[in-house]
Amino acid sequence: MLHHEYETIVIVRPDVEESGVAALAEKFEGVLTEQGGHVLDRENWGSRKLAYPIAKHLRGHFVRMNYLAGSAHIAELERRMRIEDGIIRFMTVRLADAVDVPTRIEEAAVHRAQREEEERRRAEEQAERERLEAERAALEGQQYNEYEGRPEGRPEARPESRPEPRSEAPSEAAAPAEREAPSAE
Repeated sequence: MLHHEYETIVIVRPDVEESGVAALAEKFEGVLTEQGGHVLDRENWGSRKLAYPIAKHLRGHFVRMNYLAGSAHIAELERRMRIEDGIIRFMTVRLADAVDVPTRIEEAAVHRAQREEEERRRAEEQAERERLEAERAALEGQQYNEYEGRPEGRPEARPESRPEPRSEAPSEAAAPAEREAPSAE
């Protein structure tokens, strides 16, 4: 049978829990595999705000599925999606015609492994940033002087070392000097 590559994006009601969203995605993957299709990739995009209300919902869980199947399989998949109460909207797009199935499955496996490696690397970087931030916060907490409650590196000005505030009027010491100064006429 001739297989085409498809992508389906499904919007699940926001009141469905993450485990329910995963169960729905697995259910539709099962529909594809029992019909002879091959699931290449599934990506859960999480809960997002919708551009406009759909069935009085402002948010929805988005799931993207990429797979190989015949056109008859798509009709059955979409029929079952219409019946499912948890789905508020879906859209299927044909990405490629007459795909070489074994080659495309290998390419998808490589792409999925690269994406998972990138996600793992980003998670490690985030964990490292959080660890460094926690260490920095702990060091800043240790730098506070126990007696005065201020950072040691920033000494507070002592009352005797503060400069006297300047007044706008001339001081009394300057006034006699101005009176005694000879005029140069």
